[in-house]
Amino acid sequence: NHNVYEKVPLEECHQKIGKAPIKVKWVDINKGDEINKEYRSRLVAKDIKRDKMEDLFAATPPLEAKKMLFSMAVTEGIGHQIDNPEDGMKIDFIDISRAYFQADAIRDMYIQLPDEDWEEGMCGKLVKSMYGTRDAAQNWGSTYCEFMKSIGFHRGISSPCVFWHKEKEIRCVVHGDDFTVLGWENQLDWFWAKIKQKFQSKHRGRLG
Repeated sequence: NHNVYEKVPLEECHQKIGKAPIKVKWVDINKGDEINKEYRSRLVAKDIKRDKMEDLFAATPPLEAKKMLFSMAVTEGIGHQIDNPEDGMKIDFIDISRAYFQADAIRDMYIQLPDEDWEEGMCGKLVKSMYGTRDAAQNWGSTYCEFMKSIGFHRGISSPCVFWHKEKEIRCVVHGDDFTVLGWENQLDWFWAKIKQKFQSKHRGRLG
């Protein structure tokens, strides 16, 4: 559904990168328990560190950034209105489904085709970032940052994972594929409408 790779001749892989395509494997995770089983299966690339890539970096926010959102939500004069507490700021929790598949592959990467899609003499050229590749997290970071800037957010100086929308008074902290968003209810509705148009998302809840 996400068009993660396209089939190309195996010769293209050797010509472009001078190596065999990356092996893949299925990883099965039970997100439930032994009684109520809920298995998720994901095809993962086995991108072993065969060469140094010192420019790889995927930021995560400090714990203080998220704690600050909770503090501001209940601080009088910022998120809390003492005369009308029900109209104070609220916090949204949004999760991006299969985030890496929603980020373009930046470098030329080729994978072996899984058994279910095997074709002699062919391999897969990644179109989207695949779980298990070393730069997938960095690619996803670039993707969501471009999205946030495109709808008017300014990126933080102290941390690249915090965002501020001056006109709409929305503050956001992003940790991987989780967005924690502080703002007035109508502005949170605006943000949810924007992000679900761009990414396959789940609205986990609203606090306040």
